[in-house]
Amino acid sequence: MSETSFVGLAGAQQIPSVFEMRIRLTIAEQIALAFFVYITLGAMVLHLAARDLGVIIVLNAVTLTTLMVLRRNRERAPWLAAAADLFPALLILVAYRESGLLLTPDPTHHLDDVFILWDRVLLHNHFVQAVLQAGAPWLQHYLEFAYLLCYPLVPLGVAAVYFTTRRNTVSEPAAPQSHRAMDEFWAAVLLATLFCYAVYPFFPLTPPRVLFGDVPGPHVAPLLRNLNFWLLDHYSVQACLFPSGHVAAVTATALAVRKNAPRLGGLFLFLAASVALATVYGRYHYAADAVAGALVGVAAYQVSKLFK
Repeated sequence: MSETSFVGLAGAQQIPSVFEMRIRLTIAEQIALAFFVYITLGAMVLHLAARDLGVIIVLNAVTLTTLMVLRRNRERAPWLAAAADLFPALLILVAYRESGLLLTPDPTHHLDDVFILWDRVLLHNHFVQAVLQAGAPWLQHYLEFAYLLCYPLVPLGVAAVYFTTRRNTVSEPAAPQSHRAMDEFWAAVLLATLFCYAVYPFFPLTPPRVLFGDVPGPHVAPLLRNLNFWLLDHYSVQACLFPSGHVAAVTATALAVRKNAPRLGGLFLFLAASVALATVYGRYHYAADAVAGALVGVAAYQVSKLFK
């Protein structure tokens, strides 16, 4: 064999095939792909209407394709990088709506009746009642505000990781380090959130505010509570998630931010804890939902660190 042939062969071995390049997905992309395949199969098994199944298949294909295209082209322009970093937040919304299609409500409310027993022991505790009484009305207003934070905390976490990695870059170019940190961030957050959505249909629950209406402590002017109700009435699937997707998402977000910015991560952890408390106080979730969501968020973060 000629020297030219050896050179050509060596060069070919160093260049990945087109097939290998196409299947080289980030961990976040693999998590999203696994979830959407699961949802599609679930829709088939449950015999969803042909129209709903078609919408799910098309929407999943478009969402995954957009995610991968943005991530593979994010170095070409700043706006593409920003879109790639924020797009998984939209993916979470799509996943939430699709998981709701698989839920069959339980008219007997067996699980609700179990969970409310634990809540009544907790919320009717004399110490809890005394704290709510002493902090009224500002504590109640803060908790309702904290529940609103479940929506912007994940995008704020994206911004925190992005600017922190850019500022701390010393030994390598800023863009690759920022991309790697962002991939690790979304691996933790998507794993936590999509796990909650994946098991959601197996735990049919009704929000305690709807079924029981047992808000603890003194009654205070609604203010932000009315805004929370409006958002839930218009954009939620009108059911309760176990584990809580909101708590899981903000917990994983806080831990991922803390990895890159310890002090700022401490603030995010405080806000994540506030969201968890707010979900229980406002009767948006049972205490079991919030505790399970926090555990899922911690577990997802720890598992994501293994994906190197």
